[in-house]
Amino acid sequence: MAKKSQFKNIQEQDLVSLDGILEILKNKKKLFWLNFKAGFVRGFAGILGAALAILFVGFLATYLGGIPMIGDFIKQIGDAVKTAK
Repeated sequence: MAKKSQFKNIQEQDLVSLDGILEILKNKKKLFWLNFKAGFVRGFAGILGAALAILFVGFLATYLGGIPMIGDFIKQIGDAVKTAK
C-alpha cells in the first residue's frame, strides 16, 4: 500500500512542476526575464571564475620566480611607454 501512495505523490509533483513550466511558457514576459536573469548570472559567474583562475596563475608564477619570456616582453612594453612620453 505504501508504494501506491508514493507513486501518487510522484505523479502529483510532476503535474505541479508541469503546471509551473506551462505557466512560464505561456507568459512571454516571465520567460524573457527568467532567461535574462539566468544568462546574467551565468555570465557573471564565468567572468568571476576566469578572474580568479588568472589571479591564481599570476600568484603561482610570481611565487615560482616568474615567467622569463613574458617578463621580458612586459618590460619592453613598459620601456616603450616611458620613452614615448
